[in-house]
Amino acid sequence: MRRLILPSLILLIAGLPGPAPALDGLRLGIGDIQGDGWSMEGVSLDLNLGQRDTLDLQVERLRLPEPLGALRQIRLQCRGGGLDNITLDCPRLQVTWRHPALGYGSGTGRMTLRLDGRLDLDLTLVLEQMDGLQVRLLLGPGHWRATATLQALPLEGVPPLLRVLAAPDAPLNDLLLQGVLSGHLQATGGDDGLEHLSSRLSLRSGAFSAADGTLAGEDLAMDLALEARQQADRWRGRLDLTWSEGGSYIHPVYAESSPDAPGRLELAFTGSPEHGELRVDQLDLTWGEALQVVGRLHLDSRQDPPLREADLILSRGRLPVLYETVLQPFLYGTVLEDLETQGLVSARLQIREGALSQAALTAVDVYLDDRLGRLGLYGLDGRFLWSATQSPPPSSLGFVGGHVYRIPLGNTRLRLQLEQDGLRLLEPARIPILDGALEVETLKAQALSTDDPVMEFDGRITPIAMELLAAAMERPLFTGTLAGVIPRVRYQGGELSVGGRLLIHAFDGLIMMRNLHLRDPFGVAPVLSGDMDINHLDLAAITGTFAFGRIEGRLQGHVHDLVLVNWEPVRFDAALYTPLEGNFRRRISQRAVDNLVSLGGGVGGVLGTGFLRFFESFSYRQLGLSCHLRGDVCEMSGVAPAPTGGYFIVQGSGLPRIQVVGFTRQVAWRDLVHRLVSAVQSGEFSTHADD
Repeated sequence: MRRLILPSLILLIAGLPGPAPALDGLRLGIGDIQGDGWSMEGVSLDLNLGQRDTLDLQVERLRLPEPLGALRQIRLQCRGGGLDNITLDCPRLQVTWRHPALGYGSGTGRMTLRLDGRLDLDLTLVLEQMDGLQVRLLLGPGHWRATATLQALPLEGVPPLLRVLAAPDAPLNDLLLQGVLSGHLQATGGDDGLEHLSSRLSLRSGAFSAADGTLAGEDLAMDLALEARQQADRWRGRLDLTWSEGGSYIHPVYAESSPDAPGRLELAFTGSPEHGELRVDQLDLTWGEALQVVGRLHLDSRQDPPLREADLILSRGRLPVLYETVLQPFLYGTVLEDLETQGLVSARLQIREGALSQAALTAVDVYLDDRLGRLGLYGLDGRFLWSATQSPPPSSLGFVGGHVYRIPLGNTRLRLQLEQDGLRLLEPARIPILDGALEVETLKAQALSTDDPVMEFDGRITPIAMELLAAAMERPLFTGTLAGVIPRVRYQGGELSVGGRLLIHAFDGLIMMRNLHLRDPFGVAPVLSGDMDINHLDLAAITGTFAFGRIEGRLQGHVHDLVLVNWEPVRFDAALYTPLEGNFRRRISQRAVDNLVSLGGGVGGVLGTGFLRFFESFSYRQLGLSCHLRGDVCEMSGVAPAPTGGYFIVQGSGLPRIQVVGFTRQVAWRDLVHRLVSAVQSGEFSTHADD
């Protein structure tokens, strides 16, 4: 056997007759040899068996059991050793070697080589490029042990070692590392490879980053303890990781830890690297007082998805830490992307055959408020139950208060049935709004897990005081009430639509809205389109609280082809006027006349006489304005053409008679709005004619 060549030659030379000096300078070219768990290639041997036995062994390549791997250009020098008939004993051994990635290395120790090829080796190695790392290798018949001691090892030198020990495509190979690592790592095994692994490592002032930007960390302090042992063809072990300082980014989540709120991960696991399988029999993840997750996992890299089974319990999840760290990165682009949060949540997840099987979520005294003012829910509590295989018990959702676009919501309770990919309301619900309510008759949602969820809604609004609604929305105070029917509301493809006519009772009249569509309702630029018809509104109720001036009568009109972008109009055809028919009082105040003159860009009065200014109000036959808006320009008109040119805004009746004629046909929309806002706020307008 070739593994006997080297010890046989050494021992043969040791037993030759004759004077010892005759053997000075003997060199042997041996070639390749191998033993149990190791092999050598390109071996040559220099022997001096004079007064001081010296052995100089040079090896082009030494293969050791994985994960120790192979070394090149090895030189072993044994001085003061001894030879007998079966053994070469080397009590003082010096070794040098070189590796393409790790560079120059050296070591000292002892070695015993027997005739049958058995090798006993105790060797301490150091690397020139990794100051602070010392490795001790113990190799004997059928067993080996490697111990690495780290003393303030700079992490910059670790990536080359990782590239040696890990697979060529391992994800850690491209990491840039900084920091100081201390502790020890020990691996033991036999002829069949690695059998036991243990480590205790401490990282201080750590930092890392990946070239693709998906991983990064800074100012890290971590402590790791690992114990793993192979039993038959499986590994069983335990891992404890404590993260006490610094910040880490693992796309898309960024988290920070501190001594007051450290992160800790404890795992008890079994697995088979050969089969790509890992079972986490016990998982305990904590992050200060904000988060605790316990459970178990089963992963199999041979299947897609790798996570095959899981039972996870979020026993404690405190807001806002849970929202800002774990949830918010996945909510960008939704209405939930920028919330102020408080409260406590818990959850339970069950995964079977790679798919979610059951889920439960509980919320206790949760506070959610959108920083853009779109949505808020306060004192929220609820329990949501979902199952993929059977109908779960009913779920519930309640909140003490809240708002939608700052319109207040009152104490509400909903009973829901969660379905495989949707939900439905189990019974009608009432959501208080100021002194009225939104009464929900039906509510359904489908395809919630897709990119195109569908929601349907039917309900009605019970009377709400317009004064309260206007104050809540920071709008001018109106009188009267708001009520109406909301039929067949549907949300699909990012668009909210009303299938029928939305009827709103307000100002003792009726507003009917048709063809309503709202695209991207909670986005940065929602688009509203539709048509509105106005019938028999009380003008005194509309204008009575404004400095614009009081107008008595009834208002008819329409706003067709309406388009609002981010709640600003960009297109519509509008006409608002008092009908000629009807038995109602028709009066207009002097202030209202003046402001209508300014809005229409015209002149008022009869032949310009000035005595009309002594009257507080006047009778009129008809009044009105129309605007055809395209972009930023409004094409203006009135209730009828004026004989002298222009258009009538107000047609007088009786004595004294007031006439308001407009001459400006095109007005910048922003200028018109500015005039109207100024009129509402102060009523101070000039009646000077604009040509």
